[in-house]
Amino acid sequence: MPASLAQVRELITAATAALDTVREVLWQAGGHELAQVMAEIGELALAGDAAEVAVLAETLARGEHRTGPAPLAIADWVCVHSRRYATPAGAATRVRLAEHISNHTVPDGLSEAVVTATAPVAAAAVAVAEMLRLRPDLQAGFIDTAWDTYTQLAIAGDIAQIRKLRPALIARYGNPDDLAKDEDQARDRAGLSRGYSDGGALLDYRLRLDTQSAATLEAALGPLSGPIPGPNGDPDPRPAETRRAHALLELITRAVKADDSIVGRSSTHTTVVVPLSDLIDDHGYGTVIGSLDAGRFLSLTTTRALSCAGHLTPVVVDHHGNPVLIGRTKRLFTPAQVAALIVRDAGCTFPGCTRPADWSDAHHLIHWSDGGTTDLDNAALLCRLHHNTVHSRHLAGRLTTGPPGSPDEHRLRIEWDLTPGSYAHALNEFRPGHDAA
Repeated sequence: MPASLAQVRELITAATAALDTVREVLWQAGGHELAQVMAEIGELALAGDAAEVAVLAETLARGEHRTGPAPLAIADWVCVHSRRYATPAGAATRVRLAEHISNHTVPDGLSEAVVTATAPVAAAAVAVAEMLRLRPDLQAGFIDTAWDTYTQLAIAGDIAQIRKLRPALIARYGNPDDLAKDEDQARDRAGLSRGYSDGGALLDYRLRLDTQSAATLEAALGPLSGPIPGPNGDPDPRPAETRRAHALLELITRAVKADDSIVGRSSTHTTVVVPLSDLIDDHGYGTVIGSLDAGRFLSLTTTRALSCAGHLTPVVVDHHGNPVLIGRTKRLFTPAQVAALIVRDAGCTFPGCTRPADWSDAHHLIHWSDGGTTDLDNAALLCRLHHNTVHSRHLAGRLTTGPPGSPDEHRLRIEWDLTPGSYAHALNEFRPGHDAA
């Protein structure tokens, strides 16, 4: 073991130099050695985190950050002396943990586990935060037991289990009303952030729910988020988190239509401006106006898909920006028309799909923006997933009857051409000479 700080600093410098050059020698490693190097670097990183907390705790204990001509808050002191942290917020977790260790807020066993890297800093920080929230609600005789439990979970490094422990401890060792109080506080802290975009087509949201609300959401998502086989029995290519996102949107779509007893109508409205030239060339985009999402661009494919279900009203403009009346005033299917579609189609008409009618929207076979009419001969029911599939792959559907001689010989049904781009051929037949490519 090094005898002096100078020796420790020499070893830190040597370790840093080794990490700087590791990529240059990785070609020498076999598969087993790569795994070993990964494990060793992980241990070094954990040791570095623990050492940072130890340095911070010592600095706090001495008050070194407040000495000199410019006293600093401890988080600012960290940013000044470590280029790892660009802002005080980045160092907040380690600072809070170091403060608790310096103030002896946490028991010696957990402090020792942190500074010796026995407990990962991230897990220990969560354990301390959870225990400090829990402590006022615990009977005094069980506080030490709770600290010991959190210490063991911090050493195990399982943050998910750490977060699950507090309700169980309240139920066993708290006062009778504490669990209900905790749940009430959780409901008050529930929240949904605004969507954040990095400039691409995806937006990130953060959702926080209390346990009861989370259970309700999961119960509702379950039936909607299962895999849906393709028309030939192919497995659903969507990963689980994508299916869950689609299921959530399905729930929202059904909720906003709940005041309309018939499927296919929406209570929400978004207006998108689409240049007529882009619509004719099938190339370009629409621009959202008049909402919190104003200024966002939508592809023509997305614009057409949303306009089918009434979630979006497209306004077609000429090259001067003046609205153009296409000539068909009725874009959305009426309740009577949708009721007839439910009787005719029964559910989603995409091959192999078994989703029922109340999970489906009315779709224009020839898009309304391309001159298609809003009548039953130009309509089909599609679930949300296959509605998007039809638009993104430019698929054509047509109204036909069952095979001759079959029991459904005279029964109207929708037949889909699953060849990507088949819609262009259908549009050419509808409007001879139109170039949809």
